[in-house]
Amino acid sequence: MFQETINTASLIDWPSFARMAGLLLIVIAGQILFYLLVKKLFKKVINPFIVSKSSGSFQGIKLLNYMLLSPARVIRIYLFVSRAIMYAIYITSFYISLTLLFSIHPGTRSIAFALLHGVLDPFLSILQGLIAYIPNMLRIVVIVFVTHYFVKFLKLISKEISMGRLVIPGFYPDWAHATFNLIRLLAFAFMLILVFPLLPDSETAVFRGVSVFLGVLISLGSTTVIANMVAGLVLTYMRSFKLGDRVKVDNVLGDVVEKTPFAIRIKTSKKEIVTVPNGTLLSSNVVNYSTSGDEKDGVILYMPISVCYDVPWQRAVELITEAARRTENVLKDPAPFVLIKNLENNASEMELNIYTHFPEKQPSIFSELNKNIMDLFEQNGISMMVPQLERSV
Repeated sequence: MFQETINTASLIDWPSFARMAGLLLIVIAGQILFYLLVKKLFKKVINPFIVSKSSGSFQGIKLLNYMLLSPARVIRIYLFVSRAIMYAIYITSFYISLTLLFSIHPGTRSIAFALLHGVLDPFLSILQGLIAYIPNMLRIVVIVFVTHYFVKFLKLISKEISMGRLVIPGFYPDWAHATFNLIRLLAFAFMLILVFPLLPDSETAVFRGVSVFLGVLISLGSTTVIANMVAGLVLTYMRSFKLGDRVKVDNVLGDVVEKTPFAIRIKTSKKEIVTVPNGTLLSSNVVNYSTSGDEKDGVILYMPISVCYDVPWQRAVELITEAARRTENVLKDPAPFVLIKNLENNASEMELNIYTHFPEKQPSIFSELNKNIMDLFEQNGISMMVPQLERSV
């Protein structure tokens, strides 16, 4: 028994055992020392440097009037990234130390190789995939580059046309912006069509399923939006109105203060902002007073007037015309004129027509016109009241 113990002890390779123990201690001590150094580096050097530099040089990022990123928020983001990097270094160093520890003893080297290949194999696979993807990536870069500068060139041409420095026969300056937006949309759509097959895994069933789902979702949810957008484009090329024009859409009368791809906003004489979708405009009659008002003879405004039969129609026409001539912003040439529209039971229905270059002042013109008519009728002893026939039961 004693002889067997001596033989077993003599089989132990004490120098190798001491060497492995020393390597274990070195790896463990190195890991602890590296941990302390990294912790001190981040807390004593890197984090104070981030705080001092960010506080002095960064003023924040604003989106309109909203402070999107304040200096304090940026500092917190930087410190969070710094802490994430520090923990990533801890995990990486621990993984390397663990691999080294298992590689010291011959019996555990297979575990070390497994740990090593567990990181290297995915990394090498990703690297090989990136290298194989370089040709497609270069194609995407070229397509995006050409599209970007093509759109910039179109924007320059559009600006020159809209400012009148570049004249194309038959092409109006107010078409420039809408045409640019249309061509830009088509250019980006064509770019996506070219880029899509070059994306990684674009041929997989999952990618196709997501694409089909998004297409169906957009087609179902944007029918009205697309209809209004197309209507806005059609209205632009129809040149029915422009910003600042006085228009009438159904019962809405006012000035066009904003045009968007989906709707316009009209400001009425009561300072009300009415939003009218482009689809509604396309299916309605749009009366533009400003376009006619810019012509030599101006635009004709008209209003109905009922006059009793006991007043000679010649006298009524004379007084109404005189009231129109006394009204401000009513043109004397061409002269106002009166039409007798209908002969009702109790009165004759007349229509006064006046010329003006200021259709946007229609409410004030009609108000002053009514005052002048009432004054002249009263001065000439004519009652504005229309007698009503009463039916006896």
